[in-house]
Amino acid sequence: MVWKLVFQSMLMLLMFELAAAPPPPPIAKPGCRDRCGDISIPYPFGIGNNCYMNESFSIECNKTGAFISAINMEVLNISAERAAATVKGPIISSNCSGRENGVPLNLSETPFVFSYYYNVFVAVGCNTQALMSGTRQTLVGCVSPCSDVESKNFCRAYPSSLLQVFNPKLEATDDREGCKLAFLVNETWFESNISDPFTVQHRDYVPTELVWMMDLNRFIDDQSFYCRSRYQNGSFGSECVCNGGYEGYPYLGCKGKHIYIFLQKYE
Repeated sequence: MVWKLVFQSMLMLLMFELAAAPPPPPIAKPGCRDRCGDISIPYPFGIGNNCYMNESFSIECNKTGAFISAINMEVLNISAERAAATVKGPIISSNCSGRENGVPLNLSETPFVFSYYYNVFVAVGCNTQALMSGTRQTLVGCVSPCSDVESKNFCRAYPSSLLQVFNPKLEATDDREGCKLAFLVNETWFESNISDPFTVQHRDYVPTELVWMMDLNRFIDDQSFYCRSRYQNGSFGSECVCNGGYEGYPYLGCKGKHIYIFLQKYE
């Protein structure tokens, strides 16, 4: 009688794993809330003391929504996989009837930057020049044309990969004094939802993407996952993934997968 070590068929193994599929791994630390209303709050963010990585990732949850406390921005979505948070971004305006000029946004001294990969800078108006200035120099700008078709009176440009200050200056290139707008917006959302950029003046906000950088040294001793600084298409960020043979939520540690080995008797 000879014994051989064999693996059962992939179909049987898959059926076994599906039948005993574990629940999804937790995305928040033990004893911490993982939601604020309809919004998931994954670690490194957290609600309450000892629930976030550091103060920059503290979330204030109240009846009106979820806010990143360090920058006082309301959150629309947080994706740990993309290492990105979608927030209600400001709309800066000038000479627009019925609306305030908008409040600039400064992310300095936080781990957050405006995403180069997901965002586009848009300026709206007839012969409008819009410039975004950082702490040291002008980073990006564009000039919108003056067309008989109002919906074409806009221009777009891509922000710097390390942009942390959104404080655009709006100026006319001639003596026209019409409504002027500038905003940093998720490009996919803008192209899918806005056919006439002038209609943005009637909105309270636009969805803006922030990415974050983390101190990766804190994870260096954990062999179940790895974290790295990411530079993709001009965009910086940090991401963590489980190593091969492990599964779970990497920001809270990964666990080893079960390996099923079956003995089958041959005669």
